[in-house]
Amino acid sequence: MTVLLALAILSALGVAASLGALVYAWVFSREIGMPDRGAGGLDPGRPWIRNPFRDFLAKLRAQRKFGKIRDLFPQALGMAVQGLKAGQTVPQVLEYLSKESPSPLREEWEQVCSEIKLGSSTQEALARLGDRYPDFQDFQPFLQSYKISRQTGANLTHLLEVLMEGMETRDRLSRRMESMTAQARLSGWVMGLLPFILLGVFFLMDPELLAPLFTQKTGWGILALAAGMEWIGYLWIRQLLRVEL
Repeated sequence: MTVLLALAILSALGVAASLGALVYAWVFSREIGMPDRGAGGLDPGRPWIRNPFRDFLAKLRAQRKFGKIRDLFPQALGMAVQGLKAGQTVPQVLEYLSKESPSPLREEWEQVCSEIKLGSSTQEALARLGDRYPDFQDFQPFLQSYKISRQTGANLTHLLEVLMEGMETRDRLSRRMESMTAQARLSGWVMGLLPFILLGVFFLMDPELLAPLFTQKTGWGILALAAGMEWIGYLWIRQLLRVEL
């Protein structure tokens, strides 16, 4: 019983320390931009220490921003089609998108328009946007459509309409697949959490019954085997439910 109490206290301290570190990283990661660094990559005014939690939060925010941009792109594509049908040129359409698109996609269109005003061609500015988001698969067909229209004189409005139809079909199939696999995902969560729930129930019923799992080498081996099987089961279910469209 004493061993279990000590393990519980150590676990609580570990969780508290982790939460404290995350809060610390979140507070200091609110600074806008990075400090100026010298030739050696360090801040000349103070020693620069790489913070893994800051890097993790920055990566998390970047992924969240990319997700929003990806979700907003079909809407921006529809606005571009309407602008082209109204007789606007591509630079005018981009200027319109830089004012009317929701954030954070609006900032990306604003940067494209700024580069065009500074002398870059529309194709170069759009290519740089694609380079900033190499995993943005929906943007590459848009860029290729613009290139084809410039090189062959094809109707850009028609190309974008075809692209929109393909994206809408893919999104519709994706939503359908999510609804069809919702029960399987729920079953995976239940099966994954069930051992921990049973462990908590047995601990409340008779703590001494679980003492050998934490105090003996055989119990440690059983816990390691259970954790490994849990991880294998998680990867298996994740692979079964992964559908690429």
